[in-house]
Amino acid sequence: MSDLKWMLSSDQQIPYHDKRVIDLWFQVMKSFKPDVIDYVGDTSDQVCFSRWTDKTPDDFLSMIERDENQPLMPFVAEQERPVREFYEQTRKMRPNAEIFSALGNHDVRVWQYMSKKAPEILSEVTPEAMWGLESLGIEWIHYDDRPKHRYGDIYVHHGMSVSKHAGESVRNDVQEFGVSLVRGHSHRAGTFYKTYPLRNETLRGYEIGHMSDINCWGTAYQNVHNWQHAFMIGHIVNDWPHLQIIHVNHDYECVVDGKVYRA
Repeated sequence: MSDLKWMLSSDQQIPYHDKRVIDLWFQVMKSFKPDVIDYVGDTSDQVCFSRWTDKTPDDFLSMIERDENQPLMPFVAEQERPVREFYEQTRKMRPNAEIFSALGNHDVRVWQYMSKKAPEILSEVTPEAMWGLESLGIEWIHYDDRPKHRYGDIYVHHGMSVSKHAGESVRNDVQEFGVSLVRGHSHRAGTFYKTYPLRNETLRGYEIGHMSDINCWGTAYQNVHNWQHAFMIGHIVNDWPHLQIIHVNHDYECVVDGKVYRA
C-alpha cells in the first residue's frame, strides 16, 4: 500500500463549532483529496444530554415540546441533525473515501441520559438513527472501546487523560495503552515520542487540537482557553503514516503541503 492521503480532526463540538475552522477543514479536504478521513471524537457536543443541564431549561426533556403520545426518538434525531449533516457533507465531498469515527465522551452522553430518563427507547438510540453512520458507510467505535488500529503503528481514540499542558495528555495515553496514538479530547495540539532502542521501536502520540468556538455559550465553562485550533494530515507510504499537525492561526490561516488556505 502506498501514498494514501489521510485527514484527521477532533472536537467540533457541534453546535458549538467554529464555522470558519470547519470551512477551512472542508477547503483543505476539497483540495487535498484524502483517501481516508478520521473523526476522533466529540463531533457532537450534546450539552442537552449532559449532567450539567439536569433540571435546567437546557435539559433535553425540558427543552422539547412534545405530546406524551408522540415517540421520543424523532426529537433526538432532530437534535442531532446538524451532526448528521456534517457527516453527510464529508461523505458528499469524498464519496469513495474510507471514513472512521472514534466517538468521544460528549458523543455518548445521549446513551447515559436515556438510560436514566427514557430507558424504553435506549435500543432505538443508535449511531445510524442519529447520524446515519451505517448508511454513509462510516465505521465507528464507542468511547468505551479500546483504541482502534488504523495504519502502520497508529491507533486512534478520542483520548482518556486530560492535562493542562499540550502534549502531556497524549503522553499519558500512549504510556497507558502502549501504542502510538492519535487523539483529541484535550482541545490542545501537541506531540510525544518515546524510543526503546533495545527493541528498535519508537512510540509516538499526537493530540490534534479542536474545532469549537471558544467564544460561545457552550465553551464558557472555562475563562482562559489554553486550546489550539488544529487538525492533522498524513501521507501513508508503504503502510507507514507520515503525520503532521496543522495549526490554524488566529487569522484562520493554515498551510498544507505548501499551499495556503484562508477562511
